[in-house]
Amino acid sequence: MSTREVVLVEGVRTAFGRMGGTIRDYTCSQLGGMGIKGLLDKTKIAEKAHVDSVFLGSAIGCSNSGNPARWATLASGLGYETSASYVEMQCGSAIDSINHAAWKILANQADIIIAGGMESYSQGAVKFSMATTPFKLIPPMPIPSTLSPIAEECIGMGLTAENLQVQYNIPREAADEFAYNSQMRAKAAQDGGYFKDEIIPVTIPGTRKTPEFVFDVDEHPRAESTLEGMAKLNPVFKAGGTVTAGNSSGQNDGAAFVLMMTAEKAKELGYTPMAKWLSGADYGCDPKIMGIGPAYAMPQAIKRAGLKVSDMDVMECNEAFAVQNLAVVKEIENQTGDTVDMEKWNPMGGAIAFGHPNGASGARICIFAMRDMIRKGGRYGVFGSCCGGGLGVATVIENLQR
Repeated sequence: MSTREVVLVEGVRTAFGRMGGTIRDYTCSQLGGMGIKGLLDKTKIAEKAHVDSVFLGSAIGCSNSGNPARWATLASGLGYETSASYVEMQCGSAIDSINHAAWKILANQADIIIAGGMESYSQGAVKFSMATTPFKLIPPMPIPSTLSPIAEECIGMGLTAENLQVQYNIPREAADEFAYNSQMRAKAAQDGGYFKDEIIPVTIPGTRKTPEFVFDVDEHPRAESTLEGMAKLNPVFKAGGTVTAGNSSGQNDGAAFVLMMTAEKAKELGYTPMAKWLSGADYGCDPKIMGIGPAYAMPQAIKRAGLKVSDMDVMECNEAFAVQNLAVVKEIENQTGDTVDMEKWNPMGGAIAFGHPNGASGARICIFAMRDMIRKGGRYGVFGSCCGGGLGVATVIENLQR
């Protein structure tokens, strides 16, 4: 049996921009290159050792590259010798990248890997079909993206959240309160300067009308949110529904990455790791209620680590929708018999506040989990995400800076 241990040395990210916002002019791959370069600059890893591989993902794809992982790797300045693999698991892409990196290191097939993800909704790719009949003047037609071969399962993500609301009987007021808390926790974390060590600055070139400036603050949080204001918002996806713009995640731009290696290699290179990777899990569910996936993946990862829900000092779950997270909490409690401490659930806010650049979000919540445990002295954390098509993915880590 392998005695290798996998550690996470550092994690960085760009600030997350709104769709059509400050970093709208950068493609997915460009943002990925910036994120990897930021990690290289902070850790100096490329000056100390060979990075074996980069695992990264996105959900909606990159408009300017065939293998976005390779493109971003080369853009970062890493050498030709570093391989790159593109992982696509929708919103769970970065977590799946982290888990696959850990499994590859444990299998003694690599010593050092960078893992994470990136997304640009502003520069999102659209697929077209070519004309099927030669020489006919038929323009290419857009191809709709589906997540199941069964038509009845190909519904929008918002409707999957509405389905969970019905199945788990989540009141609109509870969803709005959850979303409000996400915004307030995000505000407290921003005001406390919690993200200054993880956000890498992106320099935005000046124009004839605007000077050059540095983008280093998440622009999606709405600190001015109120419960009264949220209650006035109309449902977006279903007449008489409960899912609104206020209690849903945003569609955003950004990138996030972590540096992973063996514990032995970290010691050899003089690093003090942030966390140890303990276990990973993924699980499938009905695509019509895709958001429930983490309710199965997170307990599975916790069990594989030999732990219980009550052992977790932080539980990060990507906030696709408030009602979806509340359903996940209910189902975790149903599955395990444990009670989830909501003070430990997304304690710095989540994607409802910070936004959701799908491919990057999993690495962002990994970084949040590590830094929250380090700051508070916690020992164990789990982070997970639902994924379009009916999937859940999760990882358990241990704080190494207690």
